[in-house]
Amino acid sequence: MKRRVVKVGGSLFSLSRMGDKLIQWLEANAEMQNILIVGGGRVADMVRESCDHLSDEASHMLACGAMRMTANLVSHIIDQKFPCRKLDELQQLTDQNIVFDSHDWILAQPDVPASWDFTSDSIAARLATVLKVEELVLIKSRMGELDEPEFVDACFAKESRSLKSIRVCTLIA
Repeated sequence: MKRRVVKVGGSLFSLSRMGDKLIQWLEANAEMQNILIVGGGRVADMVRESCDHLSDEASHMLACGAMRMTANLVSHIIDQKFPCRKLDELQQLTDQNIVFDSHDWILAQPDVPASWDFTSDSIAARLATVLKVEELVLIKSRMGELDEPEFVDACFAKESRSLKSIRVCTLIA
């Protein structure tokens, strides 16, 4: 089965009926295995707002922790008991939809900068590159262009340069 990485933006959690809309999107896009990476949402925003009181390393670790929490939430929404936490296990799974908790994996990457230049967009792009998937989908709270300022993080272009296909969509009607 062909695979795609799907980055679910954390800002989507404020969307009414977000879970139903995500499930509908997954059902409509079932021609490939969907590996979900979930952004940190409001918790990551709290970390970002506290940056002047935190080291870059602490901010990075806490933001990755926010992503762990939202990965668990989306796991329950799509009826997966727990997110997958290990890359080698992820590569073996054949479920239609899999939530990947990237916390341990991304914190172990020595070349990942501890900065807001490398957020869940770049984490999703790196995972898509490592897994050699057919497509990366960014589900965002608004439509935009990848080269639009602040639409994706500063490291995204570098992390996504070898990907075959990148698509942007939204769950907002």
